[in-house]
Amino acid sequence: MTPPKLNPASRFQVFSRTDVGKRRQRNEDSLGVIARHGIFVVADGMGGVDGGDYSSQKVVSDLQDAFRKLDPDSQTYSERLDLICDTVNASSAAIREEAGNRGISGMGTTFVAICFDLEDPTRAMALHVGDSRVYRFRHRNLEALTKDHSLAAESGISDSMAIPMFMAGVITRAVGVRDSVEVERTPVVVEPGDSYMICSDGLYNMVQEPDMTAIFCSTEDPSADLVQAANHAGGFDNITVIVIDLPGVAEEDPALDQTQS
Repeated sequence: MTPPKLNPASRFQVFSRTDVGKRRQRNEDSLGVIARHGIFVVADGMGGVDGGDYSSQKVVSDLQDAFRKLDPDSQTYSERLDLICDTVNASSAAIREEAGNRGISGMGTTFVAICFDLEDPTRAMALHVGDSRVYRFRHRNLEALTKDHSLAAESGISDSMAIPMFMAGVITRAVGVRDSVEVERTPVVVEPGDSYMICSDGLYNMVQEPDMTAIFCSTEDPSADLVQAANHAGGFDNITVIVIDLPGVAEEDPALDQTQS
């Protein structure tokens, strides 16, 4: 008798939070969990009034709709990645058209996602537009896997605390500004026991990486504590976090000496 096939979603333990923060009147961030297809998405809208809300929700809902009726076995990993990019581009054209109808300039959204290969557990792909990020937590180390499409990043400034005021929040690529947008793909090597985080800039602009690392090391649900830490630091922006824990035990880094008290 053939055993029942394992649900791909059972590979993932997911924690997610989105919060308006302490200074904004509305939450223009959106998140999407499409675990059955190994896809997790965050979008950070811009455009004022309700333009940011519409833009971030549009790209997330379009992706959810694109995958809702598809069987995970009906697509290859490559086809899944192409569908993500094609859907983001369709969203970009729709957002730009809606901005024209509303007479809103600069309406759009960032986009970041991670897509895990359901057949090969050793690989995934980070996909992004703008300055929302993918991080990996491994061997007690938190590492950003994406490079921001922002004026600060293109100027070589990596420390968010050192960004001049005129550069703060200025992104160089967004969904909705043009009819099509280049979605950057970053291959990711996956190991058992890894944790992956995707987030909007409302998190990493408020909480420094050493503090985020400490939270990952000390709590079962990092998303809740990360949002709390961002708000405690001022909560200047909306804050959105998805943390994906993978099964298995991470191999210990030989450089880590756990014998010391």
